[in-house]
Amino acid sequence: MDITNEASVDKFSIGPSTFLGRTIAFRILFCKSVSLLRHQILLTLSLHLSKLKNRLKSHLSWLHPRNPQGILLIITGFAFLLRRFTNVRAKAEMAYKRKFWSNMTRSALTYDEWAHAAKMLERDTPRAHDAGKLRELGHRRRECSIRDIMFYMRADLIRNLGNMCNPDLHKGRLHVPRIIQEYIDEVTTQLKMVCDSDSEDLLLEEKHAFMHETRLAFGRTALLLSGGASLGAFHVGVVKTLSCSPESSPTPAWGPPCALF
Repeated sequence: MDITNEASVDKFSIGPSTFLGRTIAFRILFCKSVSLLRHQILLTLSLHLSKLKNRLKSHLSWLHPRNPQGILLIITGFAFLLRRFTNVRAKAEMAYKRKFWSNMTRSALTYDEWAHAAKMLERDTPRAHDAGKLRELGHRRRECSIRDIMFYMRADLIRNLGNMCNPDLHKGRLHVPRIIQEYIDEVTTQLKMVCDSDSEDLLLEEKHAFMHETRLAFGRTALLLSGGASLGAFHVGVVKTLSCSPESSPTPAWGPPCALF
C-alpha cells in the first residue's frame, strides 16, 4: 500500500529562548568544570552584595541617633505618612456618609425624612464648582457701564450655562446648588440695574428691546401635562400643589406657568 501523505512536524526550540538564558547556557557550556562555574557565580554574588552593603551603609548612616538630619528625616517621613493616612481615612468616612445619606433619600417614606437626608447629603458633598463666571459677572457689575452690561448679557446669558440644567446636579438635593443660585441672583440684579437705570443715553425703547431679546434668547419655562382626558383630575392636583393654579394665580412675567393637554 502506497503512503502518499507525509507526516509534518512543527518547529520546536532547543534550549533557552531568552537572551539571559542563552548567556547562562553559553557560560555553562564553555566553562571548564562545574566547580569553577560555582566559584564564579559565588564571586559575582559576593561582589554585588558588597556593593549593595556599602550603599546601604552610607544611607543608613543618616538614620543614626546622633545625626540630627537623620532624625529630622525620620520625623518628616512619619508625619507625611500620618497625614496621608488621616486624609485617606477622612475621605473614606465622607464617602461612607454620602453613600448612607444617598440610600436614605431613596428609601425615605415621608417628605420630612427625605428632606433631612437630602440636607445631610448636601452638607457632606464636596463643593468643586468653578465660580469664574460668577466672579466675572460681579466684576462687570462693579466696573462696567450699563451699556457694557447689556452687551455682555446679550452674549453670555444662555439657559444651560455651565451645564447647570443637568438633572444630576439637582438629584437628591433639598435646594438649588448654591453656586447656581448665586449666579441667578447676580443675573437678576443686573437685569434690575438695566431696568432701573436713569441714564439719559439709554432710552426706554432700548430697554424694552433688550428685555425682549433677552427673553427670547433665554427662553421661558413651562410645565406640560399631557393626557388631560383621563388624568385631568391628577393634573389639577399637581398644579394646586405647585401653587400655580390657572384659575386663581396670575400669569408671571416670564409666561404661563403650565399648559394642560
